[in-house]
Amino acid sequence: MTVKWERFSGSTDAFAIRLAFIPDPDSGAGAEPDESESWGALQIWVDGQNLCAHTDQAETLQSAHWYLLSFLEWVANSWNPLLHEERLPNRNVGLSASMSLDATRLPPSLATDMEALAWEEEWYEWRERHSIRSARDGGLLPSVTFRRLRDSVEISWDDEPLAGSGDSFRFNATGGVAMLPPAAVAKPLFEVTSQAAEYLLGIRPESARLQKLSSVLSGLSDVTQEEDRLGWMAGLRAGWQTWQHEAAAGLGDLTKQAWLGVRQTIEQLRPDAARAALETDGHDPLVISGSCQAALLFGSVAPSVTQPDVLALSRMLVDQFDESGVSHERLVHSFESAPVVDHIPAWVQGYELAESLHDDLEVELSGEFVDVASFIDSLGIEVKSATLEDASIRACSLIGPLHKPTIALNSSYFGGQKDAVRRFTLAHELCHLLYDRSSGQRLAIASGNWAPVALERRANAFAAMFLMPPHLLRQAIADSPHPITERAGIEFLCHRLKVNFTALVEHLYNQTFMTEQEKERLLGRSTS
Repeated sequence: MTVKWERFSGSTDAFAIRLAFIPDPDSGAGAEPDESESWGALQIWVDGQNLCAHTDQAETLQSAHWYLLSFLEWVANSWNPLLHEERLPNRNVGLSASMSLDATRLPPSLATDMEALAWEEEWYEWRERHSIRSARDGGLLPSVTFRRLRDSVEISWDDEPLAGSGDSFRFNATGGVAMLPPAAVAKPLFEVTSQAAEYLLGIRPESARLQKLSSVLSGLSDVTQEEDRLGWMAGLRAGWQTWQHEAAAGLGDLTKQAWLGVRQTIEQLRPDAARAALETDGHDPLVISGSCQAALLFGSVAPSVTQPDVLALSRMLVDQFDESGVSHERLVHSFESAPVVDHIPAWVQGYELAESLHDDLEVELSGEFVDVASFIDSLGIEVKSATLEDASIRACSLIGPLHKPTIALNSSYFGGQKDAVRRFTLAHELCHLLYDRSSGQRLAIASGNWAPVALERRANAFAAMFLMPPHLLRQAIADSPHPITERAGIEFLCHRLKVNFTALVEHLYNQTFMTEQEKERLLGRSTS
């Protein structure tokens, strides 16, 4: 096999790409001249695995072979959402983008025709921006999905077969996910893509298609790209009608317009605090490597966020501005953040963090329950109230070098006025503040349906274990006049520990104090 041109960039242990151009086996008979010149071989390495390695008719091949011009165009045209858009289509489910795409492929069974159409359009448009297979143009490419996840780029993959590929063809990598620094993905991807485009344009300088590709790629390092990238990070794509001034504009234009609306709102509220909320820590011409408080916060609210909620959240960002940074330094120096570990269940991590925190306190808890409010106050964390129209948001947490550690409880949250619910929410947000801070020691998250799934599951488990540590749980069980397999026994424990009925039953089951059948009966759920 004659190789006309080849480039490799990156580290196979993290992310790397190898692309080679070789003579078209059909000598241009089945493709346009631009495409024919782009026949080649592609390898994408993630976390030590070559995701393009595959078996075809019992032969193992290390590269995917096809006309690669469509892949180069996809990278160029999808660049900003590919590396900056976190919000998934339609529903936030699954622990990775690949898992979520699979779970939301079909609209809800009771959806109307119009709702089903909107669902499918949203799904396919998101997939087109993030999945390599949307660029295959008839070729056999692996099922790999890129997206932003807080301060990292998530790359996830599975072994979903391609229609028409036959039983003898399969990709070797079965499934996985990797979290990587944005620059570690952006740099090699851009280097190989731009150099490949330059090579093709050198062969066919008269090609309008290749000229356009080269122009798009060269514009990716322009300083004006940052606003568009922040817009994608903030997830501003589906609503915000009052800020969508140009109805005929493309999705990227509307995203940028919506973000500029948020920026203007924050700057008008308090110009000196706007910098802390809007700046990014880390400047790279190709990708936003650090975090932005406002983008992180709005990226975790619902796509249909209303203008009153935008204003309320913006006010929180400016009201909690703290130029001294004293309270922030105290908290981050006392507690190290703990990134989610992919191969350990989120609930296990949450339990372990809570147990470790109890151990680190080095004092015996007095009384019969955990006084989470007093503990939060002792850390210098401010607890405030916010009224949001989105009742699915439990609370918001905020911390940064120029922001006070803050928990803002949403007064509209269902049951949020009940003491047990409030205590659980405080413990949940405590987990975010202590352990979910980014590398820049920042955090801004609205806990609800659109927050990262793994972070929410871990925070829920942390809250359960923090409020119901084993020694208090065992003592309460010993003091109960009723068995914990009866409702009266659970209600006694709820009153003693000041926790919610459902959370307590789930926690007792996880701690092996009851069987699954007993748990389901207490929660009124059938086990048949």
